[in-house]
Amino acid sequence: MLNFTDRVAIVTGAGRGLGASHAKLLAARGAAVVINDLGGSAVGSGSSAQPAEQVVAEIVAAGGRAVANFDSVTENPEGIVAAAIEAFGRLDIVVNNAGINQVHEFGTGVMESLRRHMEVHFFGTAGVTAAAWPHLIESGAGRVICTTSPTLIGFPQQTPYVSAKGALFAFVRTLAFEAQEVGIKVNAIAPTAATRMSDEADLPEDFKQFMRDNLPTSLVSPVVAYLAHQDCAINGEVLQAQGGEVQRLVLGFNQGFASKDLTPELVQEHIDEILDPASHTPFATIDKQDLSAVGK
Repeated sequence: MLNFTDRVAIVTGAGRGLGASHAKLLAARGAAVVINDLGGSAVGSGSSAQPAEQVVAEIVAAGGRAVANFDSVTENPEGIVAAAIEAFGRLDIVVNNAGINQVHEFGTGVMESLRRHMEVHFFGTAGVTAAAWPHLIESGAGRVICTTSPTLIGFPQQTPYVSAKGALFAFVRTLAFEAQEVGIKVNAIAPTAATRMSDEADLPEDFKQFMRDNLPTSLVSPVVAYLAHQDCAINGEVLQAQGGEVQRLVLGFNQGFASKDLTPELVQEHIDEILDPASHTPFATIDKQDLSAVGK
């Protein structure tokens, strides 16, 4: 049984939904957990101490260890990390879950939404991870889990949200190279689950009910717990998790077409070959990635 005795975790956005589910599972398996949540709305407005305090109360009532923290991941990531050190004396795991989602058609006013989503999802994740980094190195088995999204394939009217999630995909894939040099594993999940965000989304009601019936948060958190454990050996990976299914989410190259005399006409002539999925090869794992493929 994978347990977390003597391990300390931070879970951001842990007052509700996926974050609360992750935190409760880690605590049930022995981790001391910092429940970070600003307590705002799904689009990032307002604040409340109640969500984080409620999760702490549930964990403590079940015999676990947890403290609440209400700092913003964008404004005071250092304060979130300091809360873990002050309460428990160390830090081993960071689960970057905090996020917002605001539907916005591309065009007038979209830049403000793009910046806000990047601030919370990308810079919030990067800031908390950077503040935690020295402690994760000291841990000897530091683990970082970020949250990207299956919507990386594209989703209408979600350019701000999906763009920020795409940045996290690249963040995980690149930071993993540095992480392997200092004994840290950096991975991500791409979850689908019934949460407050999905309930408030502009989706058909029958689909929302399908999510409630089939895609509970409890079937995502086990993936997070595995990635957080000291025995987890993978690094730089994104695992899609939904309804009990777990899959590797990865980009790659295909054979394509090459010519030293390339012209626009040759691109047009060979576009089917360039796009051919039959010769597609996924990226290798970080420890086996051939970087010479970049610009080859």
